[in-house]
Amino acid sequence: MVNQQSDSSEEELNLSPDFSSEENQEARAFLRERFLRAVTGVVGKACEIRMFDNTCVTAEFRGCDVDVAHFYVQQLKTPIGVLPEAILRTSDIIKVHLPDIDVINT
Repeated sequence: MVNQQSDSSEEELNLSPDFSSEENQEARAFLRERFLRAVTGVVGKACEIRMFDNTCVTAEFRGCDVDVAHFYVQQLKTPIGVLPEAILRTSDIIKVHLPDIDVINT
């Protein structure tokens, strides 16, 4: 009985996907390229950002870091003033809206 349980757990481990397979690497490369093109396409676009504390701000999107943990924006308009440049933590952001998304140059 114990041997059967250990055999089944070994089989389950062998059924896990091989993340280093050529097919999976190609899929990840395709998705990464698509993501980078999307981020590059919105650089320079005006965006409306709803922050965690229910504050609405507007800014010009300039980019994000490699982990997408921070957004870099310019001309951040807040209720108390305008900042020429800012870095926003994505953990503080509820929603980013791009009103002129249809005008993206690809």
